[in-house]
Amino acid sequence: MAPAKLAAPLALAGGLLWILHALLGGGSDPLPSTLHFVGLACVLAAAGLFGSGLVKSDAVGMRVLVALASALLALSLVEAFRPPDSPWYDGGWGILAALLGAIGLVRRRGSGRTSGAHSR
Repeated sequence: MAPAKLAAPLALAGGLLWILHALLGGGSDPLPSTLHFVGLACVLAAAGLFGSGLVKSDAVGMRVLVALASALLALSLVEAFRPPDSPWYDGGWGILAALLGAIGLVRRRGSGRTSGAHSR
């Protein structure tokens, strides 16, 4: 599976982990904290993989730079307005990430193309 194709499943998994974290009430218990950090890792990896897929050249350095910038942008959007002690803040971002990941999976499944725009 190509790295860019992993972005949608990672976003879906990260979003579902954040929703589960919110349902458990957050807090400092080991399980909700683990769900939060694993979900964060999944969302950041998804953002990085999506960003690297936007680069159409074979320049590896450019792909890495854009992947890091995309992941940092996602992190800054999530953390910029974080209220203190609110587990449903992450749950809201989790709903958005899961929705975007599910849309990405459905669009990829329904496209029917096996490779490139010129294949038939």
